[in-house]
Amino acid sequence: MRLKDNVAIVTGSTSGIGEATAVLFAREGAKVVVVGRRRKEGERVVKEIRDEGGKAIFVLTDVSNEDEVKRMVQTTVENYGRADVLFNNAGTMLSKKLHETTNEEWDRVMNVDLKGVFWCSKYVVPHMKRQGGGSIIMCSSANAIVAEPDLGAYCAAKSAVNGMTRSMALDYGPDRIRVNAICPGYIDTPLGDDYFNSLPDPEAAKRKAGALHALGRMGTAMEIAYCALFLASDESSFVTGECLVADGGLSVIVNPAPGFQA
Repeated sequence: MRLKDNVAIVTGSTSGIGEATAVLFAREGAKVVVVGRRRKEGERVVKEIRDEGGKAIFVLTDVSNEDEVKRMVQTTVENYGRADVLFNNAGTMLSKKLHETTNEEWDRVMNVDLKGVFWCSKYVVPHMKRQGGGSIIMCSSANAIVAEPDLGAYCAAKSAVNGMTRSMALDYGPDRIRVNAICPGYIDTPLGDDYFNSLPDPEAAKRKAGALHALGRMGTAMEIAYCALFLASDESSFVTGECLVADGGLSVIVNPAPGFQA
């Protein structure tokens, strides 16, 4: 087991990439802290883990609320005594041109996708320093590397996450805390479904989105979970400050039709 006896916090783990990662981490021996805003879904994920013989608790948390983040980290330490892995996975996105984006919409994206990462990391790092190390993983995006239409706020937030990843890797390397990011392409998740279902022809939009990738398809949540497992485990013990692009080749394709929208 690659994470035997590790304690892993996975934010945004009530569905999608976070859920897949929480389940995979538990299968690999971690004690998992399932974190999210939806109690029913969070308790379902915990039950799934426990039914497989794993260990997990759920902590109701909105990562855009500093007090809730502090309480979540404290609950983790009170229950398990330490925090070895933090997967900053919780996120939101907004499909809107910049001049049409309201201040409230901009702040919401930044508060979840950037400030939430800052707060979770800020309150976990002292525990990792005291215990002699740990692994922090950010769920960034291929849109931190290449842009797509109508994603100004999202691209800005995820680009900042990549910069934070590199800076933190420098700051905390001497403490044996590794900090890395994953940059997925389109992943087949409930969050993605919400976006596609808002379009006139969701199935056609999914096909177009898949065609943007060199592999000709969208990824699965479990494929990204395995990337997180690598970065959480000792198999990546000499990897820090990296932004692992797991996008099926999305970022290496030159879009033949500028202005494409799924």
